[in-house]
Amino acid sequence: MSQFPHSATELTLPPIPAAQSGKVLVVESNPATAEIATLVLANAGHEVLSAGNAQRALTVARRWHPDLVLLELVLPDLPGAHLCRQLRNRSPIPIIVNSLDGNPDAIDDAYTAGACDYLPKPLRTRELLDRIRVHLTAPQAA
Repeated sequence: MSQFPHSATELTLPPIPAAQSGKVLVVESNPATAEIATLVLANAGHEVLSAGNAQRALTVARRWHPDLVLLELVLPDLPGAHLCRQLRNRSPIPIIVNSLDGNPDAIDDAYTAGACDYLPKPLRTRELLDRIRVHLTAPQAA
């Protein structure tokens, strides 16, 4: 017999929401890194496209309408913060920036341009998936 009153034994918990999957655009100039990120995200149930430079990323974003962008800050044709600003002007989607050097000025510029989060490289799978889940399920500011 339970030591708790009858009402305590009937406690129901809210359902745990299923992992939110979405369309993720990976903007990464290193093909090996882009492939790894794409495989990790696809394995987690996301639709993924990648772009190796800013111009390709803008084209893909315009046609494909991703739910989230994972954006490298160092791109061959345009600084990541500039691309972030251009993407932000088109849509309120979450933009998570990442970089290998962790340059604080570049990270600050990205936040000012509209990034919602930063992850250092090398990307850790669990942290990447957790942050993406959070940003795909959180309501976005207009």
